Amino acid sequence: MYPALPPPPHDETERVPGALLIRGDCDDTTWNDVLVRMGELPGMVAHTPGQPLPPAQGPIPRRLLVAQDPAWRGAVPAQVSQALSGEGAWVPDLVLIADHGTTGDPALRPLMAFLPSDDDLYRFRVTPRQAAMTYLVMHRSSIEDTLDHHKDCGAAEVELEPGESYEDWLDGSPDLMGDVLETAARPPRYQPPAAPLPVITQNNSGLLVRTDFSDDRAWAALAEDADRLDPHVETPEDYIPYVQIVDDPAFAGATPEQVMAAVRQSEDEEEPGTEVVVIADRASMGGSDRTVLVVPLEDNVGWSFRLPRDEVRSMVANLFVGNNDISDWMNQGSPDGPAVITESERRSWRGW
Repeated sequence: MYPALPPPPHDETERVPGALLIRGDCDDTTWNDVLVRMGELPGMVAHTPGQPLPPAQGPIPRRLLVAQDPAWRGAVPAQVSQALSGEGAWVPDLVLIADHGTTGDPALRPLMAFLPSDDDLYRFRVTPRQAAMTYLVMHRSSIEDTLDHHKDCGAAEVELEPGESYEDWLDGSPDLMGDVLETAARPPRYQPPAAPLPVITQNNSGLLVRTDFSDDRAWAALAEDADRLDPHVETPEDYIPYVQIVDDPAFAGATPEQVMAAVRQSEDEEEPGTEVVVIADRASMGGSDRTVLVVPLEDNVGWSFRLPRDEVRSMVANLFVGNNDISDWMNQGSPDGPAVITESERRSWRGW
């Protein structure tokens, strides 16, 4: 019998998005490694059997419930799903289980995952860092599409043939969702900012956030380049401001993960093309390559790549009209690295 999962507080009138992380069949080293990789996420609370959930805090409410009671050892998705079906229980968007598969792969620590909304309880594998980055955007209206993307890309439940080891299965399995983040030179990890960051309401299709305040002149030039008309396809009469500028010293030194967690979509309507945030960081201001950091907020959420700053308007405009998606702009397999963009690709993307 598994512990009953707690209902939300009585005064919690609106559903709080989030995830449930369960320590299943894994050892202490594995469990601690998973927690380290996920970081100090906002809204992260420990599950204490018999105790109610604390109220969700912060300007963007979210909750990561961590259940590590020994009674959960050996739990499988069907059993967790049954525990979530209790009357009034808080139901997360995503359930994560650290199990024998997590222990068996110390390089990636893949977690078993399923969506409580999925009646078939289709199981897939996602790495801790990918799960953490996804959790940071669970308040967005596109989260269902993001989770479906993870489900399609992640490997299914480990099913070993007679005499087959976990390592043998892993060698022949599909890619895990998030393996790129675990093996990046600078893997993402959320840590709380020194002071709370203001919420950014994304009212335009493009969002450019300044996080380096060392050179106002360099910033002015960068902001102008980011939303400059493309002379190949635009005239002054065509100008539409695609890029929303955030120039707030509160974001000085903010990490990409902290910026991600502070962005919410407009409550009035869902803007197309809002699946990305562009960051003007220290490298953007002082670097010779004149690039900005692009961080997707959907699908491959948390992956990042660098883009020439005079391509920001073209990227945002193409995303807005649906000519392409963010994966077309990414240097696949190299997050947080210079994007490799050929001139022929640039011309093909300027077809909007």
